[in-house]
Amino acid sequence: MSRTRRRARTRTAPDGLPRWPMVAGASALLLAVVVGGYTGGMFFAETTSQVEEMTVTSGILVEPSGAPDPEPSQEPEPEEDTHPAGLDPAVTYALLNVNGERALDVAGGSTDNGAHVHLWDRHDEQNQQWRFVPVEDDFYEIVGVGSGKLLEFPTEPDPEADPAATLLTRTGEPEQHWTVAEVGDGVVRLVNRASGQALEGQGGAPDNGTLAAPAEDGGHPHQQWRLAPLG
Repeated sequence: MSRTRRRARTRTAPDGLPRWPMVAGASALLLAVVVGGYTGGMFFAETTSQVEEMTVTSGILVEPSGAPDPEPSQEPEPEEDTHPAGLDPAVTYALLNVNGERALDVAGGSTDNGAHVHLWDRHDEQNQQWRFVPVEDDFYEIVGVGSGKLLEFPTEPDPEADPAATLLTRTGEPEQHWTVAEVGDGVVRLVNRASGQALEGQGGAPDNGTLAAPAEDGGHPHQQWRLAPLG
């Protein structure tokens, strides 16, 4: 009896092609998808982390959120104005001549232009009250409170009268500007800008009625004035 040898058959796809290449290709494709997804996920996570660390806004590189705030810049404080001998322009003063302690006084309480200024016993009425107003280059105007007029050395004094300090409406001229030169605590010399002469009790006399007059600045006690604050 003869055996009929059956030929082994290879399974084929419906279209007649072998099935195993298709299975292998599908497996390779699946593996590629898995690996690609994992790699892409890692790249996305890393990129996102870098974006969180540094953000670009309007083309300007800014620090990430959570960074400490920059310290605010500290501007230098403005310097306070300083005045000689503790002088305060907001304060009214009596001016007492160191040689005798009599006050700088407008004669007779006059408020007229040209009124003379002399020494008198202190009583602190308005004709003995003075204020200092700063002007340019560290000079001051000395204003009589009773009249609102300024102390000056006249540029054209009366030739028949003794030279003396007088009052005049503000002109802005150097004759009405004074250097306040500190001698000691609360004590000053008053030197006229125009003439360079100091205000003194004339001739060093301390008596009532002694004219406040110009003289060469020698730093003498009768050329020194004590600032007595009145408020």
